[in-house]
Parts: sequence; structure tokens; C-alpha cells
Amino acid sequence: MKIDKYLYQFSVNKEVESEEAVISTNEKGEQVKTIKKVKEIKPVNFRILKPNRRLFDEAELFYGIKLSEGIKAGLLTRPLLAKRYQNDGGAMSDSEKQKYATLYIELYRYESDLQKIQLNLEKISRDEQIAKISEVLTNINETKKELQQIENYQSTLFDQTAENRARNQTIMWWVLNLSYFSDDNQAYVPFFGEGSYEEKIIKYDEYEEGEDLFNRESMSKLAYFISLWYLGKANNNEDFKNLESLFNQSTKSEETADKKENSTE
Repeated sequence: MKIDKYLYQFSVNKEVESEEAVISTNEKGEQVKTIKKVKEIKPVNFRILKPNRRLFDEAELFYGIKLSEGIKAGLLTRPLLAKRYQNDGGAMSDSEKQKYATLYIELYRYESDLQKIQLNLEKISRDEQIAKISEVLTNINETKKELQQIENYQSTLFDQTAENRARNQTIMWWVLNLSYFSDDNQAYVPFFGEGSYEEKIIKYDEYEEGEDLFNRESMSKLAYFISLWYLGKANNNEDFKNLESLFNQSTKSEETADKKENSTE
């Protein structure tokens, strides 16, 4: 398929095996040709298709169907869930509200203490000042962590809604329908094959459950780019380049962490 209009183009390295002829001379002085297998790395090109009006219409219909399925299955919509929590006095219990308020007061106090220590109004020694700063910073970080846990929990309460389920499945729909690749400089073809949504999901599951590193990395990049595009985080080529840079940095960090972990075992 010829893809002239695309959101972004990138490549993923793939290990391929080829045959190489090796000419040698035997003891009789005769030339002997042997074939040996050689592994090499080659880049495979990917393009994220730029959707047209027809695809947007299909995606909107898909979202509506999945939203309806979720509601029929008993999932609440975000407005209904918010109203229920409001009627019950909010998503937090009284004790949770009290703890949240206490943590914020503690955080304010720790930050005030930090400013006073940094100004060294008590004229303490440098070593003592450093020790106190370290202690207060530890308290600040632990308090922030507790606050973050409470806030994360509150946000997850709204994750299990009909809208969120429909949104997540619609993102998957876009991933399956916008992902194209070209191997050996051939025409671009759908990475998850032709056919219906259900048929493409089967191919997606095959890749995910398989051990092919090329397929896994390709899926990760495609899902990463298309998800953030759908959420409005990438609107032009420069946005995608920045996202790819962040993706590569994150991948390198994970690989470094894995190597350190393996070396200590």
C-alpha cells in the first residue's frame, strides 16, 4: 500500500539471518564453496497512517458501541459516579479527609523548617546544618509520597467507568488500524494484518505472547506514539520526535537497570 499521508515515520532494528558463500582451498588445492549463515541487523520502516474522515467516523462509532456495552454491563458513567460520590459526601471518608489535611499541614511545616535551616538563623555549624537539611528533606519526600498515594487512589476510582473502558478500547482500535510497516523496501502493509478488529486483535495477541523482540519493540513504539497522539500529546512531526527521544531514553534506562540487577544476582 502506498502511504503518502502519515503522522510519523520511524524504524525498528530487526535481526535477520542470511546465507553467505565462503570460498576456501582444500589440501588438494581445490577451491571449495561453503555456505554459512550470518546474522545481521537491519532497520525496518514503520509509518503511522494519517487518518481520514472515514476512519474518524468509524472510530467514533466504535467508541459509541463500546460505551454502550460498558453501560449495559453495569459500569457507571463519569457523571453518575461523580454524583454518587457527591451524594455520599465525596469520594473520601471523613478519616481520609482528615489524614489528607494533616499531611498537607505537615508538608507546609517541613518546608518552612527547611527555609529556616537554609537561612541558618540559629547559627549552627555547617555539618549540623547539612544533617538537619537532610532530615527535613527526607520528611518532605515521605510526606509528598503519602499525599501522592492518596491522590492516585482517588483518581483510580474514576478509572473503572464506561467512558474509560470505551476510550482504552478505542485507542487499541487506532493502534490496530494506523500501524503500517515496510520490510525489504516493499510496499507498506498493515502490521497487524488485514481484516476486522477481532482478527487484528488475534494478531496483536500473537505478537504480545510471542518471544520475537522485533515484534515486541514495534508494538511498544506503535502503542506509545498512537496513544499519545489520541490524547493530544503529539500533533506534528516535532512532537513525535520528542516522544521518540523520551521513549529511547526510557528504554536505555530500563536496560541499564536490568544489567545492574543481573550483575548483582
